[in-house]
Amino acid sequence: MATLAFEAATVAENYQRYLEPVLFGPWAHRLVAYAGVQPGDVVLDLAAGTGAVARVAARAGAEVIATDSSAHMLEYVPAGIRTLVCPATSLDLPDGSVDVVLCQQGLQFMTDPVGALREALRVLRPGGVVAVSVWANDERLDPFDAFAEALQRDATAAGSTRTISNASVATTVHGIVDDLLTAGAADVRATRQELAVRWPTVDSEIAGLFGTPFGPFVEGLPADRREHVLDDVRERLSSDGRTATHLTTSVLGRGVRR
Repeated sequence: MATLAFEAATVAENYQRYLEPVLFGPWAHRLVAYAGVQPGDVVLDLAAGTGAVARVAARAGAEVIATDSSAHMLEYVPAGIRTLVCPATSLDLPDGSVDVVLCQQGLQFMTDPVGALREALRVLRPGGVVAVSVWANDERLDPFDAFAEALQRDATAAGSTRTISNASVATTVHGIVDDLLTAGAADVRATRQELAVRWPTVDSEIAGLFGTPFGPFVEGLPADRREHVLDDVRERLSSDGRTATHLTTSVLGRGVRR
C-alpha cells in the first residue's frame, strides 16, 4: 500500500507543504552533515520525495541529482537540480558516477532495501559514501503513531482484525549496519540521533499525515468514520491548546564503496 500511496498527487502536495518544512527539512541537514558532503561533490538523493535533502546538499555546493519513483513528488524539486523518475533498484545512472548517495526515510518503503543499497553502491565512485536515515525502533514517532493508533481503534470498532502500526518504518543501529554490509559497503558505521520538531498548529500536524501513505487510506473511509478518526488524533495531539513539540529519533548509517 505504501509504495502506491506515495504516487498520489495529493500525497506529494501535503508532504511538501506540511511535512518537509517541519520534519524532513531539519533532518536533511543532519543527514548531509553526517555524510560529509563537500562543495563540488556529485550527490544522488535517493527516494528524494519533494527534495528536502537535495535542497540542503545543493546549498552545500554539491551538484545534485534527485531520483524517486513518484513523478508527482519530483515536481516540487527546485529548478537547477536534475531529476530522474526511476525505482531505487534500477537507477538510470552509469557505474561510478556520483560521490555521495543520500537516502532519507525512504529505505523502509522499498520492497528490496538491500537491493537498493547495492544499486547505490554501483553508481558510487570508489571511496564514495552512501548515507541513509530511518526512524529508530522502539521510539515513539508522533504524529504518525497517534494516527496509526486511531486507525487501529477505528478498524477494531468496525469489526476488522487488521493490524495497523508504524513498526515497519523503523529500524535499529544493527539493522542499518547489517543492510549496508550485506549490500557490499565497507567501513560501515551507524548512530542514533535525536531532533525536536515543533508543529505550528495541531491542525497542520494532522494535515501532514495526508502527505503519508495513511492519507489515501483515510480519505477512502466513510465520512463519519473519517471524521471520528481525525477527531481522535486531534484529541491525542492537543495539549491545552498549545502546539506540539515532539522528539524524533533516527538511525543514521553510512558506508563506503570499496
